[in-house]
Amino acid sequence: MNKVRIGLIGVGGIAQGAHLPALAENPDVEIAAICDVNPDTLKKVGEQYKVPENRRFADYRGLIACPDVDAVEVCTPNNMHPVIAIDALRAGKNVLCEKPAARTYAEALEMQKVQHETGKVLNIGVVNRFNDSVNLIKQFIDEGKL
Repeated sequence: MNKVRIGLIGVGGIAQGAHLPALAENPDVEIAAICDVNPDTLKKVGEQYKVPENRRFADYRGLIACPDVDAVEVCTPNNMHPVIAIDALRAGKNVLCEKPAARTYAEALEMQKVQHETGKVLNIGVVNRFNDSVNLIKQFIDEGKL
């Protein structure tokens, strides 16, 4: 099996604390490119995860233009989630976007519309939906126990 080549857009707090370490441990993944507007962060993360300099971008458009990047993770400030996710979907990339998906319902609907138009995967990183404790509480609610 070929590795999934991931590009991360926004390599600050949540990327360094969760996304990058998890990706680095996954034998089926390659961190193929990174993007950040902060040059110091870009350099530090690029060196730490051995991302070649020509695969480090200050503008996300350069990353999503890479034909060998299979999917992107959007880990930017919330106001950029819809813009970047939509552009990435239109560039033919599958997208994992950090929560919240968008600032408004209209932005989220536009993201969904573009996902349907492109046929690419758009997933929002709402991790609690996979949490056993949260699902048990939901079960209690559904059963009228809570």
